[in-house]
Amino acid sequence: MKKMIYGAAAALVLMATGCTGSFQLVQAVHRWHTNFENPWTDEVCYLVACILPIYAAAWVVDTVFLNSVEFWIGQNPISVKTADATLTRTGENTALLASDATGETYTLTRTGDNAYTLTDAQGNTLDCTVQGSLLTMTDANGFSRTVLL
Repeated sequence: MKKMIYGAAAALVLMATGCTGSFQLVQAVHRWHTNFENPWTDEVCYLVACILPIYAAAWVVDTVFLNSVEFWIGQNPISVKTADATLTRTGENTALLASDATGETYTLTRTGDNAYTLTDAQGNTLDCTVQGSLLTMTDANGFSRTVLL
């Protein structure tokens, strides 16, 4: 009986921190199943993550352990980069892409299904591909860079 009381007290202390945390593990699961090029693959992976309790397990681990640790030490033990760039929708098929690292801005225009053009501030057009939440851009010199949206 004492073990159960101590276990319940420990769980209460961990869960009663008043912190919702950043849920890095749940975000990592979400990024995993949305980074496929084919939408059917995305859907199958999503269903697998729901039917096998992958999302539920990630949520429980985040809620009970990782977010509590984040509250007490100030950082989440799982360091998952959330974004390299900020995407702001400016029209039905256009968005402004701002690099968080360099401050550069680009205009992203959807030209068709999974077809995009990227224009920098000087008006130069860059080749780009979007796969899930990753955008890869290539300039005229062949230099390419991938950012997480």
